[in-house]
Amino acid sequence: MNKLPTHTVFDLKEFIDIKPGRIASRSLSLPNFSSSTAQESVLYAMGQEETISSETSPLTRLVHVLEGALDMVVEQQACHLRAGDSLVIPAGTWHEFAAPTGCKFLQISY
Repeated sequence: MNKLPTHTVFDLKEFIDIKPGRIASRSLSLPNFSSSTAQESVLYAMGQEETISSETSPLTRLVHVLEGALDMVVEQQACHLRAGDSLVIPAGTWHEFAAPTGCKFLQISY
């Protein structure tokens, strides 16, 4: 896990790079944070036309696009997210990801 800096302004987009033909991920943790409930924050960078196949999670997910665009299918409904857009995916919901142009996004599972 990579701890986020304290007392410093930062841009999450700078913590991960888009690389052609690849999907990168980086788990994040808050300094001195402990929780009795499961929670995970992961940054993703997807190269143009990369995909993540249909999956579910036992946790609810918040997806927030930081850069580029992300096409998703959630319970067979298409969604197009641009930088600044967010989407909540309830626990147990089938969803998939596709990056038409390459993108960076934050996924928080709780």
